[in-house]
Amino acid sequence: MDKKLQVFVSSTYLDLIVERQKAVEGILRSRHIPAGMELFIPSNKTQWEIIKEWIKDSDLLLLILGGKYGSIEPESGKSYTQLEYEFALSNNIPVFAIVLNDQFLANKKAQDISLKVYEHEVEHPSLEKYNSFKKLVMSNLVSKVEDVNQISTEVSLALQEFIRKDEKEYYFRGWIRGKEKPSPKEMSVENNILKFIEDKQRQGLVKITIDSYMVELRIFQNYFNDMMISEIDTANIKEFLRFREDNYSVKSTNTMERVRSILNLFFDWLVQENIIQKNPVTKVRHFKYYKKGNVGLNDTELQELRNFCKTTRERAIIEFFLSTGCHLAELQMIHLRDIDWSNKTININSQKRPRVVFLTEKAEKYLKDYLDERNDNLDNLFVTERKPYRPLGNRAIQDEITKITKRTNISKNISPRTLRNTFARIMFQNGIPLNVIQWLLGYHSKKVRSEAYFNITNDNIWDIIQTRPNF
Repeated sequence: MDKKLQVFVSSTYLDLIVERQKAVEGILRSRHIPAGMELFIPSNKTQWEIIKEWIKDSDLLLLILGGKYGSIEPESGKSYTQLEYEFALSNNIPVFAIVLNDQFLANKKAQDISLKVYEHEVEHPSLEKYNSFKKLVMSNLVSKVEDVNQISTEVSLALQEFIRKDEKEYYFRGWIRGKEKPSPKEMSVENNILKFIEDKQRQGLVKITIDSYMVELRIFQNYFNDMMISEIDTANIKEFLRFREDNYSVKSTNTMERVRSILNLFFDWLVQENIIQKNPVTKVRHFKYYKKGNVGLNDTELQELRNFCKTTRERAIIEFFLSTGCHLAELQMIHLRDIDWSNKTININSQKRPRVVFLTEKAEKYLKDYLDERNDNLDNLFVTERKPYRPLGNRAIQDEITKITKRTNISKNISPRTLRNTFARIMFQNGIPLNVIQWLLGYHSKKVRSEAYFNITNDNIWDIIQTRPNF
């Protein structure tokens, strides 16, 4: 949709008439909508009440700051220009300023000696307030200009940048043509769930995953049947999750985290499709689901562990376990010939848990760096550092992890099991279905196989996972 922003133009008036006109030209040239005091109509409301209403209805505030502080609002003792600027900031309305530099002001004064350009020229100057206000303005987004003809261009460039960042940072309401506004049917929860499911089916998601999405999203649809999808906010999501837990006798936080993850995927898709501007689920906390004694590393601990790796081999070992979720005993079975570098996968030739796992970008990088440093001809993935070279044993691998841990401030013991649990946590939080995670971890029980309806192979792994994880 072609969104037009409403831009409130703030400045002192009589000394900056031409500059305001240039700013309005820049706004109109960018196909947006200017607003300012000159557009107001008579009203019984006070001047400041009207100004606040206009600023609240605007998407941006553009300040033009010259050499004067401006008319004082009696109650606050501040200029209207400063009040407008601070009101926008307090209401999370983005601001940007065009500041006339010293040369600009000097030229302006030379062109009309009778025009009061500087604060010290007014009857009751407020130099300290002006300087304090200018300091505030300069701490935010600002563009200094030396010539009046620069103003229009600078305004246009600033608006282009705001629009570019709209969907990732600002989420402007803006104005759109009536014919471009989606119909109630297009914005209904039911319609968007159907489109989401259809899209996932076309992407080749397996039946068990599609069915699990449908079950949860139908409950979600029934709860929000009378609302449009764009009206649902974070508070609504939290209310629904409480309803889901209380009214369906859910006793497992594992189940509630799965529900939250499905909703997060659904709303992420809505954002990607430009149906809504932001995902309300992102501010909903994850449900804790790991049992005591079976907890992986949190994000802070994981980063600290990585930071304290001293050698390429140490980092490669950590990234291998994080990427694959493998058991310690399985690492010894892996040979270089088991790695498919082109497909970013490793074949785990375990008698109990044969499977294919993937390589994250970090795992691929550090494994390649480590292999480039080696001077041996062995086919094993990890080998000793000194001659005679031989495969690195289980105890030696654990000792490497223990050495890294001792350099950190992490109080818990860290083992390959810890990294395996960390892999499971991250994958689950990224919305990967539980049965897929179980398969990647090697849990190939009859129950998992019957629920999954698939085997993960080197040929279909990326069809199932879709996006290469990067953690």
